[in-house]
Amino acid sequence: MIRLLRYLSNKQSFLIFVFLELIAFILTIKTHDYAQLKLHNFQIEFAGAVNNTIHTVEKHFYLKSYNKKLLKQNAKLLEQLQHKIPDITTLPASIPDQYTYIPAFVISNQCSLQHNTLLINKGEIDGIQPDSGVLSTNGIIGVVQKTSKHYAKVISILNKNLKINVALKHSNYSGFLQWSGKDPNSFEVIDLPVNAPIEIGDTIITGGMSGIFSKGIPIGRITGYQLVHGQKSYEIHIKSFTDMTSLGPVYIIKNRFKSEIDSLKYNR
Repeated sequence: MIRLLRYLSNKQSFLIFVFLELIAFILTIKTHDYAQLKLHNFQIEFAGAVNNTIHTVEKHFYLKSYNKKLLKQNAKLLEQLQHKIPDITTLPASIPDQYTYIPAFVISNQCSLQHNTLLINKGEIDGIQPDSGVLSTNGIIGVVQKTSKHYAKVISILNKNLKINVALKHSNYSGFLQWSGKDPNSFEVIDLPVNAPIEIGDTIITGGMSGIFSKGIPIGRITGYQLVHGQKSYEIHIKSFTDMTSLGPVYIIKNRFKSEIDSLKYNR
């Protein structure tokens, strides 16, 4: 102990220098937006790199399971295309594709907090931008919040601050999807008007009004509903089609015209 104190006493000037440098660094970060941005990007890159390494090791052991899952998803997509679009030659050739899809993998996923996020292994160099939707073939899982060069941080639908425009599958009545903060696969739809035709077992889909997700993506089935006291709207309980506790391959959906639409919506 005496030797340690003697050593620290001999290094007193150096320790004071390090302490002052640390204070200067903290003050720089707190008072300069550019420094905060660089630090945040470094945090995303570092967390992404660490989680990507872990994910690579895990993927090696679970590759067979992933391949089976991807094959089932591809088969499901092909079946949907065959039934829903029997003849694509009838579509006008002059209409450009509004939405494009970029495949990615979830490398970190939170489920136990009230404001959960996840990381995916695609970033700015892949064309990923904030406010892009993220989904699996079973439904939506979140919205891109921030990006770094190689990774993106996503606000999970298991986040009480996130609300997604949704609708009843067989009507134009719409509301907002939100998470109750309990079961990771159970959600609520709020602000649905009382004249909406609701039945147990009906499907909830994306409404398409936000421009983040295209309209018609399945989200879940209605398990119950009730009239909100003192309001002319329903609160609907649904079970998600996507298992949010087991995420692997995902797709980032990009609306080519979102900035143009937003400029008309928000410019007065």
